[in-house]
Amino acid sequence: MDLFLIHMPMGLKPGADLIPRDERGHIIYHKTDLRNTWEAMEKCKDAGLVRSIGVSNFNRRQLELILNKPGLKYKPVCNQVECHIYLNQSKLLEFCQSQEIALVGYGILGSSRDEKWIDQKLPVLLEDPVLKAIARRHCKSPAQVALRYLLQRGVVALAKSSNPERIKENFQVFDFQLPEEDIKELEGLNRNLRYVDAKLWRDHPQYPFHDEY
Repeated sequence: MDLFLIHMPMGLKPGADLIPRDERGHIIYHKTDLRNTWEAMEKCKDAGLVRSIGVSNFNRRQLELILNKPGLKYKPVCNQVECHIYLNQSKLLEFCQSQEIALVGYGILGSSRDEKWIDQKLPVLLEDPVLKAIARRHCKSPAQVALRYLLQRGVVALAKSSNPERIKENFQVFDFQLPEEDIKELEGLNRNLRYVDAKLWRDHPQYPFHDEY
């Protein structure tokens, strides 16, 4: 396997249910030490089962639990988190870069509009007037500008589409540069807005999940 991630910074009750809940609908957590989980990941790498190991949805203090672990053999190669113009993760990106950890962005175009996952009252990212105006100046689509913005900041941008034309378009982001004034305009759109509900790990009682980044 190329890359193996800890998907969320906490454990859930072991069993057949992906997200176990009690009779009141509350998530059932499991007392798991992230450092023990990381040691198991390191053993997978040592055994040749995986080339690289990383984490997902971790904030700075959760990363530090691993980075400051006595006997650490391998640092996470990446931290995969929601990242886009409305949630630019600037502080977390700065920290990850200082530790040589790649920040991998998902939901970079504002995530899908699936009613099961996304609050329909949230703004449609690709319809942002500032983003559209910058796109017109460069004769590009809003999606291409949103992608280019992340790439220029050093974010590994994951764009998902089932539309062949859009998949092709998503690769056409290496033939232009956003000048500093455009970057500043896009930075100004940050509102720390999440499309993906982080309640699953924000409510966990065990670890420090309530940091700003």
